[in-house]
Amino acid sequence: MATKKKKSIPAGAINPQAIFTDKAIGKDFKVPLTPKQQDYQTKITAERMQAQADAYFASLPKSPPPTPPKKDEGPTEGPLAGGGPVIEPTGSISGNISEFGTGAPTYTAPTQTAEEIATQAETTAAAAARLDAFNVLSERYKQYGLGGLADVIKKLVIEGASEATITFALQESPEYKERFKANTARLAKGLAVLKPNEYIAVEDAYRQALRAYGLTQFDNDAYVSKFIENDMSPTELNTRIQLATERVTNAAPQVRNTLVNFYGLTNVDLVAYTLDPKGQLPEIEKQIATAEIGAAAARQGFQSEVGKANAEYLRSIGVTQEQAIRGFSDIASILPTATKLTDIYRDGLEGYGLEQAQQEVFSNLASERRKRERLTAAETATFGGKSAMSKTALKNLSTKGQI
Repeated sequence: MATKKKKSIPAGAINPQAIFTDKAIGKDFKVPLTPKQQDYQTKITAERMQAQADAYFASLPKSPPPTPPKKDEGPTEGPLAGGGPVIEPTGSISGNISEFGTGAPTYTAPTQTAEEIATQAETTAAAAARLDAFNVLSERYKQYGLGGLADVIKKLVIEGASEATITFALQESPEYKERFKANTARLAKGLAVLKPNEYIAVEDAYRQALRAYGLTQFDNDAYVSKFIENDMSPTELNTRIQLATERVTNAAPQVRNTLVNFYGLTNVDLVAYTLDPKGQLPEIEKQIATAEIGAAAARQGFQSEVGKANAEYLRSIGVTQEQAIRGFSDIASILPTATKLTDIYRDGLEGYGLEQAQQEVFSNLASERRKRERLTAAETATFGGKSAMSKTALKNLSTKGQI
């Protein structure tokens, strides 16, 4: 009978028949192995362990497979049986850690050194840190309305770029420049560039103010960018909105018409004209006040006599809309008689017309009042009785001193 030839084992490798003996473990695992010995040892060990596992599971009694859960039901067996939690998709843009520097867990051969194990752990930790950085940056730029930059962020994170480097690279992208386009105009004007969170906060403040007054036609990117570009504060925008609504949109038709006539505007453009940041707010306020005075004069029939220059003069000396309404009402009540008497006594007395009446009422000029009083006295002396001009006492509305 021929003797069975034993399989040759490389010198120094572990004998698979003695692999679990104390002697083998105490001796062979301490001897440095050649690559060929290592490969053989790993192969034999894996095969033996697989054979033992197969034999163990084959010896177990067979049980019927678990009943698959019905639709919308949880598992019927295991730790989640009986209605355990069902995890729904979150829609997160979080990446897979394998994309950031490591793969799925693999079997570690007994021959792996402590240094190699530590290196693998460091690699896994670094990949996890890159994944966290990607998630944080992606979520931040998604809030900016720049979710489309996720792929760019992922590429830079995998390449090991720092957050500062990534931020700079993203700011140079066309998508970022378009989203924060007013910053380019601010830079050209010598204004400070707003950080993304500052930019968005100002945008929100603008939009809330516009919506509060129902000015939704101006709640768009074009107008909001124009406000940011011209460094208009939310407080100033609120002031402009109040002017536009309370003193233009909701004003009497005469005010709007006078504003249109004095400054060459159109009714359609009045609100836009008030909100336009290119127009200086103090100048707009002056123009509206002038139109209010002109409208007060027009209501008393002096539309042609009280033009833009006249109304601007009255506004410059402090006449308000309320004063203009009262003043022109008084002037209208006495001017017809004053004009008639001026024609009668033109050879002996100074005349008294609209200009003199305005100087008396709004500038409190005593010299103009005396002209009116002399005409009144002449009328009384000539015709007797009471003068028509004395029926109405003119109210001096100005705080200026008498002359």
